[in-house]
Amino acid sequence: MKHRIKFAALCTALAIAAGLAVFFVVRTNSGAGDGIIIASGKDAYPNSSASDWVTYADHVVVATPAEEKDQDIRAEDRQRGEGIVLRDLKLRVDKILWSNPNASIPDPRTIDLAAWGWSFKDGDTGKRTKMASEGSPRLEMGHSYILAIIWEEERCTEGDPRVPAKWNVLGGGAVIPFDSEIFGQGESEGSVLTVEQAREKSDNHASATALEKKLIGKGASDLLAELKSATPKEKMRLLPVAPCK
Repeated sequence: MKHRIKFAALCTALAIAAGLAVFFVVRTNSGAGDGIIIASGKDAYPNSSASDWVTYADHVVVATPAEEKDQDIRAEDRQRGEGIVLRDLKLRVDKILWSNPNASIPDPRTIDLAAWGWSFKDGDTGKRTKMASEGSPRLEMGHSYILAIIWEEERCTEGDPRVPAKWNVLGGGAVIPFDSEIFGQGESEGSVLTVEQAREKSDNHASATALEKKLIGKGASDLLAELKSATPKEKMRLLPVAPCK
């Protein structure tokens, strides 16, 4: 069953949700408890292979959400009676698995990200439905993840608010469950998966990346071996130049 939210609200949320660039459709996954809204979109950077990770990522880390806070609901969403509540997350970096030799910013100890939270409708901001990106974790407390992250410089586009410099993930394919240090085990799309469930899901899920499928059930050393043997690609400029004066 598909559940659509006004396009303007989606685009606003999309501009700040971690690693996403464009929205296309929203559906309700009725198999996940009380239901969860799954948002499909286009990732900000290529992230489907080890070559993508070593080309665009500054670091690959193991991280655990340590703090979360709901963002304020926009006034126009309250007035309209439907919208999206994003979460501000602070992730603790538990381990640096790999660093790009060309990274200009040292590996972080914490990472601040905006993540999907909930949607609401019918004017009831207290009655919420969880949201997640298709095939990707929501990033929930109590779980660990592997993230391929990139440092984005401060940007100032004429007519738009200043975007501060920040860490971001390459996209949905660069956020992998890693509970008990096992690739693919843990929270994804709001549900907690075993290795067997993660493997079955990746086999039947179009959004699962080749890297994810290859490494499910394996450990950090297997990912590191993939990264060390990967050949970087020619890096494309994916964001327009918008320096701040």
